[in-house]
Amino acid sequence: MAVLSFFQNRMDAWIAARNPATADSIFLHNRRLYILPTRFGYLFAIMQLVLLLAAINYQNSMAYVLTFLLTALGIISLWQTHKNLLGLSIRLKTPRPVYQQEELILEFVISHSNLVDRYAIGIQYMNQPPVYTGLKAEQSTTLRLPLPAVKRGLYKPAGFVIFTRYPTGLFHAWSWVKFDIPVLIFPKPLYDIKLRETISDQQHSKSTIDISDGDDFAGLREFRQGESLKHISWKAFAQGRGMLTKTFQGHASPALWINWLDMTAPSQEGKLSQMTALVIETNQEGRKYGVKLPGLEIEQSEGPAHLNECLQQISTFNQTELNSVLLVDKL
Repeated sequence: MAVLSFFQNRMDAWIAARNPATADSIFLHNRRLYILPTRFGYLFAIMQLVLLLAAINYQNSMAYVLTFLLTALGIISLWQTHKNLLGLSIRLKTPRPVYQQEELILEFVISHSNLVDRYAIGIQYMNQPPVYTGLKAEQSTTLRLPLPAVKRGLYKPAGFVIFTRYPTGLFHAWSWVKFDIPVLIFPKPLYDIKLRETISDQQHSKSTIDISDGDDFAGLREFRQGESLKHISWKAFAQGRGMLTKTFQGHASPALWINWLDMTAPSQEGKLSQMTALVIETNQEGRKYGVKLPGLEIEQSEGPAHLNECLQQISTFNQTELNSVLLVDKL
């Protein structure tokens, strides 16, 4: 096992050195492509050897013709399989963040600039099922690869394999492609009714302030120079009480702190899921909010940028390796 692990590590290092990660498009040239026979290709080669030995033994001209014909077919298949990938460009779009246990969709843009159609091109990530596509001459296509989002956090996926066995299935041509594009997975929101009830007073309490455009009439006060005339009580002025201004009471929702210490879940992941749910709910209510994590405090604010910052900080809390492999091998 130690020997296998040693050779596996050496192979991984060799592959990583020849195929560095990039955020740009990757062009598949000769030095990036590899090709080997499939199991059917090996059986085909054994069959060819048996036919050749039979032709030599019996000196049968038709057996020679069949052997040479099938050998030519194998050589042409080798060339066509390699050519089916040669010259392709592949680019990974920036993935949209998803929540844990949702389906993460990675979109690859595959294109080429020659006049030959491409067929049965597949992309696979680790041990997940591959997806296939084809390309018309001088065109591009988008290939969508679904992956299960198992763990929350910020990840950079390991290498993908782009491959083909077209046209005969006798040869497997492939290339490793790796993109330096992070994938963000938010914790799965956990909506806790008891937690919601515990902090409902804080969330729904309203502070009363005196404003001119409120809903509830609060009384009269002396008119101040520069105030709008539409708020003057003309009835009071007609009664000889002078220039008086109507005041109203309005209600303003206070800003909210989403605090790690207020969460009721027993585990770290449960607390983060509860905080995610509260961030989403508070943002939908249009209120200002801040987040308090151990060792980190995000000031109270609002808007899409603030929502993304809060969710990202919650997602990456206590994540020791931001560049670790995106784990999709088991749910």
